[in-house]
Amino acid sequence: MGKDFLRIDDRLIHGQIVMAWCKTLGIKEIVGIDDKLVANKTLQSIMLMGIPAQYKKAIVSSEDARKIMAEKKDHNRLFVTRWPQDLLKFSEKLLSLDTVYIGNAAKTPSSKYSFSREGGSVFYASDEDIQLFNEFSEQGVKLIVQTVPNAPIKTWIEAKNTLRPI
Repeated sequence: MGKDFLRIDDRLIHGQIVMAWCKTLGIKEIVGIDDKLVANKTLQSIMLMGIPAQYKKAIVSSEDARKIMAEKKDHNRLFVTRWPQDLLKFSEKLLSLDTVYIGNAAKTPSSKYSFSREGGSVFYASDEDIQLFNEFSEQGVKLIVQTVPNAPIKTWIEAKNTLRPI
C-alpha cells in the first residue's frame, strides 16, 4: 500500500518538489491542489511541463483532491497546496496522510510570524495559520516543518517555539 504526503508550498509544483521531495519520498504521482489554477489550462500546462514523464501528474480542485485522497494506491503520492488555510478544504482527509510538510509560504498582509531562519525555511504565518496548525496537531495530524529533505526535521510542536514576530 502506498503512502500519501501533503506539502504546503506557495510555489506549488516546482523543481525542488520534483528533484528533491519526489526522490526522497519515493513519489510516483504529484497532485497540485489549486482551485483557481484548475480553471486555467494554459498555466496548468506550463506548471506541469517541467515534470518528467515518469510521474503521474495533475492540477486539481480541492473537491477532486478529496476524492483522490480517498482512493488507495500501491504507490506513493505527493499532494501540494499553496497555503495553510487550504488544509481546511480537505481537513477530514488529513489523518489518512502519512505526513503534512510545512514548507514555504511567502509573506502576506496577514503574516505576523516567521521561522525564516529554520534550516533555510522561508515560512510566514498568520494568527489563523498558527491556530490551524495547533488544532490539526492536537487532532493527531503529523505536521513536520521542513523546507528541503536534508534540512532539519522539526515537528510542529518543536517548530512553533521558534516562531519570531515580523
